[in-house]
Amino acid sequence: MLESYQQEVKRKRQSARIFWLIVFVCSLFLYFFFQGYYPDIRVGMRRIFMEPGNNNFTGSTDIMRSFGIINVRTTQLDANITLGSGSYANNEKRMSDYGNYTMDIQKSGYISNHLEFTIDREKPYFIEKVSLFPRPEYKKFNSIEDIFPMKNGWVLMRTASGIIFSGSTFSGKLVYTAPLKFIGDKYFSTETWVLIWENNSFENGDLSIKNFVQTCKNVEWKYDLFYCPKTKSLLTEWGKYMTGIIDIRDSLIERSGSVIQIVSGNIGKSWTLTGDINLRKINIIDDILYLNNSGSLIPKDKTKQIIRTPLENILHISKLKDDMVFIGSKWWELRLLIWRAGEPIERIQNIKFPGHLSYSNIEFHSIEWNIIIKTARWIILIYRWSNDIHWIVEGDILSYSDTNALYKKDNEFWSVDWSEKL
Repeated sequence: MLESYQQEVKRKRQSARIFWLIVFVCSLFLYFFFQGYYPDIRVGMRRIFMEPGNNNFTGSTDIMRSFGIINVRTTQLDANITLGSGSYANNEKRMSDYGNYTMDIQKSGYISNHLEFTIDREKPYFIEKVSLFPRPEYKKFNSIEDIFPMKNGWVLMRTASGIIFSGSTFSGKLVYTAPLKFIGDKYFSTETWVLIWENNSFENGDLSIKNFVQTCKNVEWKYDLFYCPKTKSLLTEWGKYMTGIIDIRDSLIERSGSVIQIVSGNIGKSWTLTGDINLRKINIIDDILYLNNSGSLIPKDKTKQIIRTPLENILHISKLKDDMVFIGSKWWELRLLIWRAGEPIERIQNIKFPGHLSYSNIEFHSIEWNIIIKTARWIILIYRWSNDIHWIVEGDILSYSDTNALYKKDNEFWSVDWSEKL
């Protein structure tokens, strides 16, 4: 009887030990799990069976492995997604080991997207929303002598017979055979007057605009205002006149000792500066003036923080929603940097650009998380977190919108459309 009691006590003690051992092991597992580790049940086999997509295992030991999360969702729900050599489901939250990964997203009628990213201790996740860009469709215009693009997306097209087609659908027409010079937007000049295209017809422009244009033989339309390089003067659409301009570029005006911002064709905020002024070295971000120096942006307002980049020289900067986009040079190479706000600068997208291209009149546009870069001579697409450059247009860009563009190449006029096809 006594022996049975002792055996029962022993069994209970063993059960208690097993219970607390299980609690300890589970607690230890949960601790490491929330630290980004999990037990590797494939010990000794992982060099034989490697997880698709991962080619650089960096787990801390053979028993406990580090992991992160990959979560990519696409706007095109039926897109085909592969992670490395294996499949991936749209919006899947996959637990993945530390390492380098590649992902390809494809769908008929769209430009394929190739992504490269790293899961590591610094950033143990890759969470992105991806929208594929429709494959552009190109159309050549025949029997067209000239195209006049307007800011509202409409165009006028002139033929040899002097007929001008108006409207985005080119449905209207007007016979006009007199000499006509396009200034910009809706403004045209003749030998005697300045005409404005409104309500599908030409109307006489304001007297102030007429006087300014007639006194300047080579008037330019820059940043939605009239500019005369010869007299170094400008006129806004609202009749404000300014002289003494030393330089004008990137929506900025340099006058003696000051820099003035151009906002939607009007005169905006101004800053007083001492010493030599170089508009190529000045950027305005959120109405704050920055001087770029050796790859860093130094604010004129000393209460603001310096923006530092890995570039040696910054040539252009733009802000797009949550992104900062830089073009600059490093080690004699032209680089494009895309820096998402809130991310460490070391994690920005860094792309080598063709150095022979002209970057005059450069503009950055954001379309469904993708970046479009437009200059006077070309339009390209870059997917977020992709280093691939997709050429949309190479030619003289006449007009641009978020769905289409007009351009001239080899003395022929073309349209390109990348709107979503139903």
